[in-house]
Amino acid sequence: MPTFDSGAYFLTTLIPIRTDTIGDDGAGTSPIHALRKTLSLLPRGERSLFARNTRNHFARFVIVDDVAYNGREQPNTLLVSLGELLPFEFLDKYRKQLDPVVAQPQDHLSNPFLFFSSDFDADSGDDSQRDSYLRKLWETSQEELKSIFQYCVGFESRVTDGASFARYIADCQLETTMPFHDYWLDGVPVDKLPSLSLQKTGALFAGVAFVVFALLYWWLFPDFLRGLWLLLALLGGLAAGGAAVFYYVLELGKKPFPAAPNSTLPEVLKSLHLRRAFTRFAIDNQFASVGKDAASAQGLYDTFKLFVDANKPKDIDGPTQKPGAIGI
Repeated sequence: MPTFDSGAYFLTTLIPIRTDTIGDDGAGTSPIHALRKTLSLLPRGERSLFARNTRNHFARFVIVDDVAYNGREQPNTLLVSLGELLPFEFLDKYRKQLDPVVAQPQDHLSNPFLFFSSDFDADSGDDSQRDSYLRKLWETSQEELKSIFQYCVGFESRVTDGASFARYIADCQLETTMPFHDYWLDGVPVDKLPSLSLQKTGALFAGVAFVVFALLYWWLFPDFLRGLWLLLALLGGLAAGGAAVFYYVLELGKKPFPAAPNSTLPEVLKSLHLRRAFTRFAIDNQFASVGKDAASAQGLYDTFKLFVDANKPKDIDGPTQKPGAIGI
């Protein structure tokens, strides 16, 4: 499903950057230059503005100056090789493509954009999930957000609080089907996928086909054409039934995958903490694990009990890794 899948919301935005001249330390500069400077100075890791809540899985800022130039458009070499066999007007277009002196049209953005994306935990793809996340982000990091988005078009005149910030970002949102995280490591189990009921599909096809056939044959066509248009009415009903099934399957395909087990950010952070702690435990107790006597086994059991009591594997609020922490 676009924008939401597997228990995560994929917020993707393109926000236009101002192009006027602004002041920076007593000198004139461009907003895009000042924005680059601001982004380069943002703290990383545990001090990141996105590490202040437990919903962010991944976030990034990217400045998009313009679209990439992929080079000149190349002609169809087969048509060019035909030479005089083709009309001159038709071939002239391809000859111009071969001439590097003749300029070709290029695509350009109207102005630079700030790309902002964030993958965060959500219960659904509803707009309220996005807005609640953005309001919380403003509540915890409004000073940093102001320092970034002040260089974007319309921010200073529109944004005054968390609600207006959410509306501003929503106006720049793009629909996307490309998340940056996926916790279904082995694929989504078949029993978790949206199921297609053959009975419902057959009933939908038959019902729509009959209604359309009846409308065409008994109502729309005049009496003297009924015999002539019987086949057309039948084909129309079949086509309508097929179209109904087609769109039904498309809508079914838009349903999001379920969230993977233990895939919210607090659960992921707890897993990372346990992995690091248990790795240390295994290294420290590898010699104790080779003992074959009862005392060695009891000692390892007691040590592991202390490990469990200290790390509380079932308590995601207990000892855990901090958001934004890097490393294992």
